[in-house]
Parts: sequence; structure tokens; C-alpha cells
Amino acid sequence: MVAFDDFFDVTITEDELSAHLILKDEWPEEEIELDALKRWLKSHQIQAGLKEETLKLLTEKDQTIVFPILIAEGQTAVDGQDGTIRFLTKDSDTVNIEERENFRDIHKILTVEKDEKIAVITLPTEEQNGYKVTGKVIHGKKGKAVKFSAGDNVYFDEESLSFYSSIIGKPSIGHTKISVFNTYEVNEDVSMKTGNVKFEGSVTVRGNVPEGYAVEATGDIYIYGLVEASHIKAGGSVHISEGIVGMKKGLIEAGVDVNIGYINQATVHAGQNINVSNSILHSECTAQSHIYCQAGHIIGGVCSAGESIEAKDIGNKMDTKTTVAIAVNQKSMELLKQLDLARDTLLEDVKKLKKLGTGLEAKAKAGGLSSKERILLLKQRNTLQLTEDKLAEIEDKKASLTVSIGEENEASLLAKGTLYPNVELCFGKYQETTKKEYKYSCAHLEDGEIMITPIKSRGA
Repeated sequence: MVAFDDFFDVTITEDELSAHLILKDEWPEEEIELDALKRWLKSHQIQAGLKEETLKLLTEKDQTIVFPILIAEGQTAVDGQDGTIRFLTKDSDTVNIEERENFRDIHKILTVEKDEKIAVITLPTEEQNGYKVTGKVIHGKKGKAVKFSAGDNVYFDEESLSFYSSIIGKPSIGHTKISVFNTYEVNEDVSMKTGNVKFEGSVTVRGNVPEGYAVEATGDIYIYGLVEASHIKAGGSVHISEGIVGMKKGLIEAGVDVNIGYINQATVHAGQNINVSNSILHSECTAQSHIYCQAGHIIGGVCSAGESIEAKDIGNKMDTKTTVAIAVNQKSMELLKQLDLARDTLLEDVKKLKKLGTGLEAKAKAGGLSSKERILLLKQRNTLQLTEDKLAEIEDKKASLTVSIGEENEASLLAKGTLYPNVELCFGKYQETTKKEYKYSCAHLEDGEIMITPIKSRGA
């Protein structure tokens, strides 16, 4: 039997995807048996992907073989392709999913007919596992399915993998749902003549919304004018061609996006993105995904986003305190801290009250209480009950708070102009206040530390 170790060496690449056989000196005189050769290779961890044709040449001692020779080769995995969705309209053959906010652009309000096809999905392809020459399996990644479902007035056909509208109306593309809403139009300013507008569908206001009024819709809201200190609430997106002067009372709430000219002293909440053409001034803005303020600046107030915030300038030369929070709702975080402090105080009160009650009850069992002590015991029990009720109320409030709105390690802040001093940066629980100006910079979290780097250098 051939002592293969005397004549051959085996090398395996670092990724274990190929192995080569090396002839040390001369061929062995003994016959090379195929099974014996395979057993020897297996003893050197070569268990898969053997080159049968090469093994045959070795058993024949083919002198034309050039060493080192490939003796085994693995196979890389093939990842499954993600499913896709294609949006269709009468005016445009395809609307790219990455540009779906344009589907609700105020300059292109699209409508669909009853039973009209809105979108088509393709299913993800199957992944294919690979293997290494050592026999280890290389797992391919599964393709992700499209996470869209039929919302209001939309149905899905399993056979054609398509979404259809069940009514005539405006499509509204949410984060995970496709809906169609009928629309109510106000062809003037909201006023005493119109009253507050509340509609099960989409609303278009071709004028202004003055202070004190409310416009609510389960679909999208389009306002072709100025919004003052009023309440705008949409299940879909809010589109305001000018902006909002909130006077610290104005509120905009959108289930999807808020697209607006500017925001001044207002509170704005978006289930997805806040897209601002100009500036955000002294406002509280919260977006579950992104805040885009690329042509203007963010000064004062608190802006919170789940994934990223982008603006030209953040802060100003007067060092106005400005807070930007990524992956966390900063207002909720501050409220949570206040609730925790209140809870700790109440817990201490409960501890003291229980100690007092235990002492009084023990004395009552031993020999009775004086009239003053009986009154004190009644007060103790009443105060303890009220304190425990307050504790329960605090826990309910804490449970209702949404503090984390993203992954802090994947979040970023982009200042395409200047990031000024006295800007408080918050990435989850990590906080830092800028002490100097940064030009064309990006802030992100790295190993638990907030890093501010020039945009061009990040990832270089």
C-alpha cells in the first residue's frame, strides 16, 4: 500500500473552496488505488468536491500531470433574489418602488378606476447552498418577500400576484400597505363656511388652513396653501405646498410621509419620512424613517428620526440649542426619564408608608391604638392606596411610550453645509454636544462612540 504522506502534500485554500495536491519528489513505485487515495484525502479533511477525472489520472500515474494540481473544488452558495413590486398607473407604465413618494406628488395626483391593476409583485427566488472541500455547508441567504398587503379598497389576486382597486379613487402607498381612497375637495380656504374637515378618504384643500381649524382624513391630505396653528391629521401622507407657522400650537400627524415647504414652531409626526423643501425652525419633528431638509437648515427644537436626518445646516452662528436624535424619539426619552424619577420617589414613599403601617398594626395587636394613632393608620392606608395607584399610572404611561424608533448603529446624520456648535447629537442612549463647527460632515455611532467625520472620508 502506498504511503501517500511520503510522496504527496495537500494544501487547502483559506476559504476552503479548493484543495491542491503537491508531488514531493517522485511518483511512488506501488500501484495507486483509487479507494486508498480517497481515504488518504479524507484523512486530510478533503471530503467533498473531488475531481474524479484528476483522481483517475493519478491512479494511472499520468506523467503529463503538472503539480500542484487541483484535487477538489467546493461550490459557492447562491443567494435567493429578493421579491420585487412594480407599481402601475395609466399615465406611467412603471413607478419605481424607491420613488413611491412621487406616487403622491401634488403636481401629479393619480387616480385609478374600479378593478384597475395597481401593482404586481414577483416572488423571491430560492437560495442554493454551496459546500467547502472539507464538507462544510455554505448556506445561501433567503430572498426577502415583498412586505406589502392590500389595504382599504384594494384586493390581491393570488393567481396574477397583483393588487387591484375596488373603487375609483386615489392610490396611497404606505410602508406595508396599498390603499385607495376617494377624495373630498375644499376649493377655498378652510373657514367658518366649511368648518373643520373630517373625511373617510383623502382631502384636498385649495387654499389656506387658518389658526384653530382641523383637517383630518383617513387617506392623504393635499393643502395648496399655508397652514397656521391648526391640526392636520392623515392616515396616509400630508402634502403642504407652502408650510406651517405653528405658533407652538400647530400639529401635523401623518401615517406615512409629510411633504412640506417649511416648518416653523410646530409639532410634526410622520410614520415614515418628513421631506422639507426649506427649513425647520424651533419645532418638534419625529419621523419613523428619515427627515430630509436638504435645501435649508434645522435651527432649535428637537428633530428625531429612526434612520437618518439630512440637512444643509444644523444649528446656527448664534449657537442656538438644537437637538437631533437618531434611532430614538428624544421627547419620549425625556418623558421616560421624568417618569422614572417620579416612580423612584413614589417607591420610596411606598416603602416608608408600609413601614409606618406595619408598626401601627403591630401596636394595635399588642394593646390597641390611641385615637390619634387610629386616625394616622387610616390616613396611612388611604395614602398608600393613592401612591400605588399613581405608580400603576406611571407604569401604564411608560408602556405606551415609543422610545426606540430605529437601529442606532445603522443611523446617521448628514450636514451638507455646516454642523454648528451647541447641537446635541443623540444616537439611542448615546449623547454628545458639538463644541465647534464641522463642514460637510456625517455623524454616526461607532463602537459606542459618536463620530463626526467629513462626508468624503466615511467608508473610504
